[in-house]
Amino acid sequence: MKGSVQLLGPTYEFQFLDQHLILDASKAFFWKEENALVVADLHLGKAGHFRKHGVPIPREVHVTDFQRLNSLISDYTPDRILFLGDLFHSDSNEEWLDFVTWSNHHKDVEQILIEGNHDILDADSYQQTCMKLAARYQAGPFLLTHEYEESEYYNISGHVHPCVYLRGLARQGARLPCFHFGVSSALVPAFGEFTGSHAIRSKKSDQFFAIGDGQLIGLMG
Repeated sequence: MKGSVQLLGPTYEFQFLDQHLILDASKAFFWKEENALVVADLHLGKAGHFRKHGVPIPREVHVTDFQRLNSLISDYTPDRILFLGDLFHSDSNEEWLDFVTWSNHHKDVEQILIEGNHDILDADSYQQTCMKLAARYQAGPFLLTHEYEESEYYNISGHVHPCVYLRGLARQGARLPCFHFGVSSALVPAFGEFTGSHAIRSKKSDQFFAIGDGQLIGLMG
């Protein structure tokens, strides 16, 4: 990706459409007006799904996801957490039990799951948690969904696992997860450690915030 590059630090307060968003290099953002922490695409249980099919991925691969969530809750003390879909990757497995424990430990924080295509567990499973289910969440100028939806509101979604490709000297390059803010919609990076990524094509009006080595990097398309 070409354009201006600016190192911003581990967090960056981004004022957008008269809202105040604190972008965090942990691959989440805090929405001040809603006192809400927003995360997308944890894909918890993906390691267990692979183990079930003979690929020896350790259960501990998701431990850092819970640790980062706990740190974000401690840092921002949100009233609610908005999960932008694909919280859990597959059918119930032992990692789902880990999430049940985590959810009930944080029962004082409202937990809303905006359902994604991987959220296939039955209602009884979610009743073990403090989770509320929703198709979308609208407040202020924003409509939050899992996948992009055309709307009169500015759409913020996950699903894509956005990243940018940064080119350096000597033909070096790196794919970095990113926040992407376009004219009418935004993408949030996948929070889960055990996820893939999809490179986003930029336009001159777009704003990107890449994440590398625990730092946010501001980019203009």
